[in-house]
Amino acid sequence: MQKILSFIISITLMGCASTSNEKLVGHAEDLKSHKRFGVCSGYGCKTYQKTGLTDQEWQKVKDIFIPAPESPKEERQRISLAIAQIEQFIGPKTGTDNDKARAVVLNFSTKGQMDCIDEAFNTTSYLFLLRQDGIIKLHTLGQHLRRNFNDLSYPHSTATIHEIGLEKNIGGSGHFVVDSWFHQNGARAEIIPANEWSGPWYPDKKKARYNFSAS
Repeated sequence: MQKILSFIISITLMGCASTSNEKLVGHAEDLKSHKRFGVCSGYGCKTYQKTGLTDQEWQKVKDIFIPAPESPKEERQRISLAIAQIEQFIGPKTGTDNDKARAVVLNFSTKGQMDCIDEAFNTTSYLFLLRQDGIIKLHTLGQHLRRNFNDLSYPHSTATIHEIGLEKNIGGSGHFVVDSWFHQNGARAEIIPANEWSGPWYPDKKKARYNFSAS
């Protein structure tokens, strides 16, 4: 369990901002169940709130994976929807339902908003819960990935997954980012090859990722 705590907390030390590890003590213990876990917001996990999903809400998340995906690619599509569904449930409970796409660097009102550190931390927690409950079967949880200043791009961090059966090399063919930072709360997370994301990559703004029901 200590390894899980160190792994998830390490995300808050790389990228857009940083936070004190003290407020995150106990986070890993809460990841035993979807009913109780912590969510970061406010840029660099300035705000850390304990919340959770009801059994009915969690079932709706599980329903996204029924019938079971027939390929890793299909499972990644379901994961994208699952992250969106969880955000739609968690948003009103934590005051992050109006979280805007990306993160304004100079933001004097970060309450309810998330930078890449918050997004990477939360998404990693959601992925861990999905994997722990046997919902994600064709991927394992990967370590966080960071890209630095490049082509006028700010440092940016994200959660990642590895396709089972492929090498777990950082940026290898089986390494994918799960990035929910690019879009507003409740939108489908971007899941693309890590080596492409590191480019740096940005999504097509014309993509329709909001007007849908994850469930």
